[in-house]
Amino acid sequence: MSEADAMFRQGLGNLSQPSDMIRLASRLLDLCNDVSDHLNHLCIVKPVACRNGCDTCCRSLIQVNPIFAHLALDHAQRTFTPDRLKQLHQRLLTGVPFCPFLFDGACSIYEQRPMVCRGYYSLDVALCLAGTFYEGNPAYQGDDGHAAHHYRIFLFVLEKRLEQIEKEFGITPGPVFLHEAVHLLWDDWQASVHHPDNMSASSL
Repeated sequence: MSEADAMFRQGLGNLSQPSDMIRLASRLLDLCNDVSDHLNHLCIVKPVACRNGCDTCCRSLIQVNPIFAHLALDHAQRTFTPDRLKQLHQRLLTGVPFCPFLFDGACSIYEQRPMVCRGYYSLDVALCLAGTFYEGNPAYQGDDGHAAHHYRIFLFVLEKRLEQIEKEFGITPGPVFLHEAVHLLWDDWQASVHHPDNMSASSL
């Protein structure tokens, strides 16, 4: 947590262009991956039931810290086909009652998915399909979920810490709805494509 704190403070203090924000968000997620790996090495646990095609958590409106909206759109810009980018834009314009990056039952930005998405886990898909897990009774799910549960706690605490630091810097903190934030950033992105000189740190 101290490493993330120092990284975020230094990153916010040195922002000069949008790519700095994207780089900062990616570094934070790398640190989260390290924490996840460490927790899984501390104790052998039952594997989570989450798999490709299991999209229950994605079938809702996702709230994120604004920096992860920047990262999500950047990843889409670099990896999506023109047709998929068009689909994404249409979703942002019309609105969909689920994450706009959900395609064919899978996360299309999985490598750079927001921090909040990494905290969801389940040891029993039946609970998710029944709508009871997270919605009705977000239980610990027993000792088998030790690492996954504690990772979720770490991510929750880190999200709150990031918001606190943003306030200290005079930045309106998250969370924001992912689809709304990406929609706003899309307009900035299109403006930068046609007029690169107009894209500045004020677009963050």
